[in-house]
Amino acid sequence: MRKILLLTLVVCALGAGLALGAMKGSADVVKVSATPTTLNAAPGEEVAFAVKVDIQNTWHLYAHGDTTFIGLDLVPDEGFVLADFAAVYPEGHEGEFFGEKVVMISGKETIEASAVVPQDLKPGVHELELSVTVQACDDKTCLAPADLPIKLKLTVK
Repeated sequence: MRKILLLTLVVCALGAGLALGAMKGSADVVKVSATPTTLNAAPGEEVAFAVKVDIQNTWHLYAHGDTTFIGLDLVPDEGFVLADFAAVYPEGHEGEFFGEKVVMISGKETIEASAVVPQDLKPGVHELELSVTVQACDDKTCLAPADLPIKLKLTVK
């Protein structure tokens, strides 16, 4: 009897582990990319780039600044070498989720970003890292939030 109980517990634990491993996260339904991926500028010049956000059908994200849920956010990582970083986010559309009025985005959207190359940045190639914070939801549930990385190269003249 103990062997059967032990075997049953092991099978249940394995099944639960496989089910957890198969669960989707926001990174599974949202893809991001930047254009251009290589920036060229002199110190003091402004550089601009766009971050494309591609959300799978049936899923949506909350617009930047949403205070009810985790909203779309473009975040420079620590050590980001550009100054005066600014981002313009897609406006999204009004909707309702679990009885709350929210602003959401879906499909393909773009974040327009710009920054200034610091005057003291030495000539050469610098790698810039950013991340896009997202939390994807459908009409029934929300997935775990994710920070999706983006890398840019800056060539300083």
